[in-house]
Amino acid sequence: MGLMFWRKPQPVTKPFPEKLANRVSKIPTADLSLWIDQALSETSRTMSNYASSGDKLHLDEALIGAEAVNALVSELHKRFMV
Repeated sequence: MGLMFWRKPQPVTKPFPEKLANRVSKIPTADLSLWIDQALSETSRTMSNYASSGDKLHLDEALIGAEAVNALVSELHKRFMV
C-alpha cells in the first residue's frame, strides 16, 4: 500500500479493436444512434442464425457485431460526457 502517484498507470484496454474505435470516431453524433440500432439488429439476426444452425461462423460474426455495438455506445457515451 503506497501512494498512488508512485504507481505506474494501468493501460486502458478496450474490448474492441483500435481500428474499429477510429472508424466509429468519424461517425457524426446524430448518426450514432442509427448505427447502434443497425448493429443490434444485425447481431440479433446473426444469433438467430447461430441458434438454428449451430455454425461457428455465425457466432464469430455475432462477436464482431457485439464489439461494434460496444464501440458505438462507448463513443456516444464519451461524446455526451465531455
